[in-house]
Amino acid sequence: MSKLLINADDFGYTRGVTYGILDAHTQGIVQSTTALTVSPHFEHAMQAAQDFPNLGIGVHLTLTLKNARPITKHTKTLVDEKGILHSQHDFARFVDPDEVYTEWQAQIQKFMDTGRKPTHLDSHHDVHGHEKIIQVAVRLAEEYDLPLRLPMDKNTAAYHSVAHTDDLLHGFYGETATESHLHALLEEFSKTGTTGELPCHPAYIDPELKQSTSYLEERLVEFATLTSTATKQKIAETDIELINYRDIH
Repeated sequence: MSKLLINADDFGYTRGVTYGILDAHTQGIVQSTTALTVSPHFEHAMQAAQDFPNLGIGVHLTLTLKNARPITKHTKTLVDEKGILHSQHDFARFVDPDEVYTEWQAQIQKFMDTGRKPTHLDSHHDVHGHEKIIQVAVRLAEEYDLPLRLPMDKNTAAYHSVAHTDDLLHGFYGETATESHLHALLEEFSKTGTTGELPCHPAYIDPELKQSTSYLEERLVEFATLTSTATKQKIAETDIELINYRDIH
């Protein structure tokens, strides 16, 4: 049997995102999510999650969230002249790995201060897979004994003993976040007999989200796909076991 971990990124981004993910869990096939600890809505999200103990929640390590500020103070390389985090397109030109470590450690600690241990680590815009950063992510995963999402290129040479899935399923994003495409992915994956992760971004759109990202209507399409009767039936037909990172060792 193939085991699939469907992780909704951006938990706590806005209230609309939080409630969209929670509903995608209770009404659909999402079993895992990762929280944006730098967001002002993080505490609300973690409070809301208390009613859903089966939802695995990890830390969405962040360096590149629009209009966001780091948790650590007096950082020299993680922010621009306004004190805002760099964009995903230029962060690597500026950030110092030592400062990344300190900031990400603070983000993990903020999560743990809620009284909950994260199930795993991944990152916003998958920055943890960048060659300049990957050793930082691996070090933290080792220190906290947490699984780490595969890098986008799926090269785990730097992962050492860090737990991870066998595969990372690309292709459920933007124009390809459709029911037909997801069902094709599920059909193909079901034949592998491996453990994989499918990242996703279901959400309800609220005014704050409109000001923060251009990835909007697509989140609604993802939500509809992940909660549809046809998708749940497809999971049953293909004999895929849905898991979260608590099941990855």
